[in-house]
Amino acid sequence: MRCFFLLALGACTVLDSRAPEEVVADRAQQRLDTLMEGDYEASYQFTTPGYRTTEGPGRYGTRWAGVSMWLSAQVSNVTCSGREQVDRCEVTVEVSYKAARYEPTTTFLVEDWLLIKGSWYLYQNMTE
Repeated sequence: MRCFFLLALGACTVLDSRAPEEVVADRAQQRLDTLMEGDYEASYQFTTPGYRTTEGPGRYGTRWAGVSMWLSAQVSNVTCSGREQVDRCEVTVEVSYKAARYEPTTTFLVEDWLLIKGSWYLYQNMTE
């Protein structure tokens, strides 16, 4: 019975009939929510498998240390592309934040998401 459940759960990703934009928007928002909660380990799981082989959750967490100033983070737009099938999406994230001694402000971040073996992952540029 347990094996059936695990197989069915794994098939959910493959059988998701939603548009890629919708799937990626959901995953990107889930990742943002984990960042806002300060759960860098959970957020790290949304990065590509290749990234996870080169950098650990600690290094990933240092990249996002400024999240503590965020007031909110919402996916505002998703645009997907691919030659024969959609395999890459650009996600625009609206972030409201308040730095010490400044008024709250809003900025936009642009993220790349890649389809790898049936799942969508955040591409984390190692040089940034």
